[in-house]
Amino acid sequence: MQETAKLIELPFISSDSVRDEIRRIAGSETESLSLLDHALERMIQRDISMRQIINVLKNGEQIGDMRWCSDKERGWRYKLKRVTAGINVTVVAKLVNRENTTCLVVTVWGQEE
Repeated sequence: MQETAKLIELPFISSDSVRDEIRRIAGSETESLSLLDHALERMIQRDISMRQIINVLKNGEQIGDMRWCSDKERGWRYKLKRVTAGINVTVVAKLVNRENTTCLVVTVWGQEE
């Protein structure tokens, strides 16, 4: 029985372009912005609005290192934070390649200032 070689998938976008692509998606293409069920549950639980999420994605500051993540869908995983509507909101996003480039919101949390 012949073993099939596994293809190694390289990043579809350079790490230098990830931040700009997330801003572009958050600013104009809501169909390319997708919230995972976990993120939706956390938004409801923590009373964080979609508007706050978009604000963080467009204007937030990076926390830690961006990294190539191969869990489930391959893509660049990125953590951003920003004070919005009086709450310090943190968003974990993952830029993946579906039919087009899509920004997945993986989870969110917030703390009052």
